[in-house]
Amino acid sequence: MPVRRVEVDGQPAYRWGDRGRAYTFDPERPGSEERAKANAEEQGRVIEQRIAAAMTRTFKPPAEVRDAAQAALVLRASLPPSRRAMTAVGLARARDLANGRSVSMETILRLTKRARVGASTRRAGKLGSGGAAMPGKLGSRRSWRNTSKLERRGGAR
Repeated sequence: MPVRRVEVDGQPAYRWGDRGRAYTFDPERPGSEERAKANAEEQGRVIEQRIAAAMTRTFKPPAEVRDAAQAALVLRASLPPSRRAMTAVGLARARDLANGRSVSMETILRLTKRARVGASTRRAGKLGSGGAAMPGKLGSRRSWRNTSKLERRGGAR
């Protein structure tokens, strides 16, 4: 995200991104604008470093996610081959989650994005249209958010 010039309470300022702290400056004061812009740029660097560090961490799937993955695999196995859903990648991910293998933050974000998109486009009557075995529940943000801090810290790094 770029540093943008904004106005706060009628005063000029610089801000990294759309939210967060705005560093105001006095155009009449020498060096004031440069310091404000440098502070906003530094804030951006720190945020990007923290995001990069968070993306490398891994987390153990919470029990709700493991149970939903196992239920999806059981449901899939009970169907005739012509009705079995899941791509090879999705099937491998469900097996990993059911077995409690740690996943990265990047993977969690992809799973939760797919769950949101799938929930908004899913048609009734199809596999995954509801119930505990719905594959989309594997990526439920609520499921991952409810993971205890202790369980998150216990995941592989």
